[in-house]
Amino acid sequence: MAPARSFSIVVLFTFCVSNFPTLVGALSPAPFVVPIQRLVNSSTTGHNLVKAGQARFQAFNQIRSQGNGNPRELAALAPPAASLTDQIVTFTINPVIDGQNFSLIVDTGSSNTWPGLRKIKVGANPANRLQTPISLDLFEVTYGSGAVFGQETGETVSIVPGLVVENQSLGEAIESEGFDGVDGIMGFGPVGLTQGTLPLNPLATISTVMDNLVAQGTIPNETLGVFLAPTTEEDQVNGELSFGGIDTSQTTGPMSFFQSTLPFWAISQSVIFGSTTIMNTTTCVVDTGTTLVLLPDDTVTAYQNLTGATLDSTTGLLSITEAQLESLQTLSFVGTDIDGNTQHFDLTPNAQLFPRAFNTEIGGSADGIFLIVASSGSTAASSVGCIMGQTFLQRTYSAFVTPSGNPGGAGTVGFATTPFTDATTN
Repeated sequence: MAPARSFSIVVLFTFCVSNFPTLVGALSPAPFVVPIQRLVNSSTTGHNLVKAGQARFQAFNQIRSQGNGNPRELAALAPPAASLTDQIVTFTINPVIDGQNFSLIVDTGSSNTWPGLRKIKVGANPANRLQTPISLDLFEVTYGSGAVFGQETGETVSIVPGLVVENQSLGEAIESEGFDGVDGIMGFGPVGLTQGTLPLNPLATISTVMDNLVAQGTIPNETLGVFLAPTTEEDQVNGELSFGGIDTSQTTGPMSFFQSTLPFWAISQSVIFGSTTIMNTTTCVVDTGTTLVLLPDDTVTAYQNLTGATLDSTTGLLSITEAQLESLQTLSFVGTDIDGNTQHFDLTPNAQLFPRAFNTEIGGSADGIFLIVASSGSTAASSVGCIMGQTFLQRTYSAFVTPSGNPGGAGTVGFATTPFTDATTN
């Protein structure tokens, strides 16, 4: 198959005054809105999508159950970002660092930011390497199926004009493994996930890009808004990040916020198919780095029984017939918001379909009907029960909010409906 293809997207930003939910500050300046670039991976398969998601799920569980409070274990058990490049679509942001352009994966499931995979290598001309080391600390992150090693430095990171971080601590990659077609990662997870990634100072954390944008007064609050539209055509512009607030132009309803539990962006949710509860309340990680919706084994079995889906051996995804599609019911994620109200965010029958535009890209037939629900490879008793990945986030607007004045504290994750919540694009 052809190698990964990238599509350039014009970057724009806004800066005006608007109303936002009290949680992120009333009458705050409007956020910087930055379209993100989509990298389409034509060399992956459906099996790889499932395996990559399961590897990421396993790492989340290991960190949650074993790594808390142990920075050395956190370093060893960091989320498998190497699997990010196995996704069918990877979303990237393109900052300028030390005069060079970098393509960095947008990842809410990890927190370190590091560039340089393709542009800064061992033996490279020192004049082309990032300068201004802020310490003699090395950084090292092992991702299960990949790793990165280098030196922690301080650099100016320009995301777009006006959205600039001075002296951002980031990892200058010397060696890395498992990343194809990208230069590194910009991590948007909670700062606690960086603990243990500096081997010479394992108790230290590294302030994230979002931490520093607030500390330097560039944005009024530590809110990251994420808008991902359903993927239908490879040249479609379908993603943006908003820094410092919510881009209400992309929402069609109010935001509902759910308490997150550290060390990830993780919220308590149950799952209902039609009128049948198929997953009791469990912890779900909200993750831009996973394509599919991963649910526990027993939940997926119940889903299969109710839908009549079968496992397609060619793609590794669940498959249904046209007749079964006609009777497919809504799949709802249900939780209690921070105001004590029960909220549900739905995947319509169409939203449960894998984008048909990519059927052949993952080895399936062009007219096949594949589903975006897959097994996590674990049970509901796991420390983390599910992952709400890109295919969920493409039907909701999401916001990741760190509490004001407490970058290390547990934040909230918010959802709102969008014009694509009920779309029939798949």
